[in-house]
Amino acid sequence: MPFRKVKSKLLKARAMQRSRVLHPHLPETHGYHPHHLRRMLLRYPSVFVKPDNGSQGVGIIRVKRAGKGIVDIGWDLRSMRVRERSTADALRGRMHRGRSYIIQQGIPLARYKNRLIDIRVYMQKPDSKWHISGRIVRAGAKGRFLTNYSQGGRPVALEAVLNAIHHHNSAKVKTSLRKIDQVSYGAARALDQAFPGIRILGIDLALDKSGRIWIIEANTRPGFELFKHLRDRSMYQTIIRREHIIASRFTAPVKRASIPTRRRGRHSKVYSPIGRRMKLRR
Repeated sequence: MPFRKVKSKLLKARAMQRSRVLHPHLPETHGYHPHHLRRMLLRYPSVFVKPDNGSQGVGIIRVKRAGKGIVDIGWDLRSMRVRERSTADALRGRMHRGRSYIIQQGIPLARYKNRLIDIRVYMQKPDSKWHISGRIVRAGAKGRFLTNYSQGGRPVALEAVLNAIHHHNSAKVKTSLRKIDQVSYGAARALDQAFPGIRILGIDLALDKSGRIWIIEANTRPGFELFKHLRDRSMYQTIIRREHIIASRFTAPVKRASIPTRRRGRHSKVYSPIGRRMKLRR
């Protein structure tokens, strides 16, 4: 079967929501609507509004409660405060007209050296099974709420971060690694069932302050440049080797799939052929 790409974050979130095993690890996620915005701000300290087909953290907006009746809206390195009743109108001014968005529960990310962190698990399916080819931590730039490499994030070895979080308790580190792998394989199974033909996944996981693991999102054409900057380049070399195998075996296009949006009946395409392209974008 040929190689497949799925762009829509909402499509992938819905696929994972059908897995009971993943339920404890999935933040609440919906297609954006002011009704969901109002309800979720009453339930959570923060929410994120993201372009449904976005990548590299571009266009993501954080909406955070900042006091009674006051909301802080942040994007890039800028922010503004508005009254809660004006939040939807203020957001509309930051969102691109005609573009689909999702709204997602905000997760209180753990920190490493005072930087917000998340985990990228790079998975590949060069044969009949999924393999974890690499695991890495992305540490956000100071002052930013995003950890993307394109947004100033930097790579850190996962074991180093877990050792710091667990105060070098090897048993706790091993438990965390096992849970990360279990959640990642569960996500791969759910997405593979929903979208036959996917061969590469970048599973972005959040570790919150209590140690709970959350699935932020999954990417079907993730970048792997981060792994190149680690001192140990064995994971990078594994990714390259398996990428060559996938590119040589699975290059034909597949049938398009789509999801209707609320705007003018447009559809969000989830198809793209994959060629022999070794430098991948997130």
